[in-house]
Amino acid sequence: MLLGLVSLSLASERSVAQPAASLGRGIALIVPAPAGGSADQFAHIVAGALAELLEVPVRVDNVPGNAGVTGTNAIAAAPRDGSVIGLAVSNAIIGGKLLSRSAQFNPSEDFVWLAILGTYPNALLVSGKSPWRTLEHWLADARRATTPMAFGSFGTGSAGHLAGAYLRMEENANLVHVRIETLEDGYALLNQGKIAVLFDGVPNALVQAPRFGHRILAVTSAARVPALTDTPSFGELWRQSFVVWIGLIAPKDLDADPYVRLASAIGVLVAEPRHGDAMRAAGLTYMGLAGSGAKAFLEAEFIRNAKLIAKLSEETPRK
Repeated sequence: MLLGLVSLSLASERSVAQPAASLGRGIALIVPAPAGGSADQFAHIVAGALAELLEVPVRVDNVPGNAGVTGTNAIAAAPRDGSVIGLAVSNAIIGGKLLSRSAQFNPSEDFVWLAILGTYPNALLVSGKSPWRTLEHWLADARRATTPMAFGSFGTGSAGHLAGAYLRMEENANLVHVRIETLEDGYALLNQGKIAVLFDGVPNALVQAPRFGHRILAVTSAARVPALTDTPSFGELWRQSFVVWIGLIAPKDLDADPYVRLASAIGVLVAEPRHGDAMRAAGLTYMGLAGSGAKAFLEAEFIRNAKLIAKLSEETPRK
């Protein structure tokens, strides 16, 4: 039985590796986020793995704008021949769809859901020039503030926006949201003191914080993250978590041949430990859901986050 399973696995990998004519000269992986950010880091890991499995070039195309909605629109409108797939980022798929009038996609109907890769939290950063060295110190000042402190996140309805809104509504912090368009803008505004707090994905924050001398006071996950064992999490403090999840999608009505090739390659990608290990090492809480499991995850997350967005609306008055 074991020999049979090994033979089947090897045959499957050989089939995946056969270049499909419909994939043409390669595949574009659209990332609805800026180059260099957390989502972009994982996209390059995925692109490398798929290029190896499919034996065709896989390039990363960053299409930022409107908190990820611009790039996600581009994925939905892409050709159905397998030449374009996309990174699904929860900020755009859920927050963008619910809150942006320019979102031209239905998350459950306009995409083929190939995989959910995993999640990563945001870091709550303050400037190294600020007096705050602990979350307790900053939060105490935010509660006492007579004028609102500005907090920045990369999009309305994003994990960072919801985390800040939670602190405003449930922890009585006097905060106001500032939507950040680019990574450079976010760190510049923090450095200049124009925002008091920036929420950014932990993988990118780990690179940028020491570069600028900023401090990470908390992470928005349920538990502490391995790279920041001395940094408290929202989960341990308030039994809350606000994380970004990422997946792989293709335009709906994908042609049959590229669908089979892509689905087979992604099945190997999520099942083979070395690919999951690479993403974990980069800071992803790896899930590796494929096929119907990915679609079921989306539907549950859409409902959960829609409720959160409604509950933490900026329109609700401060306590």
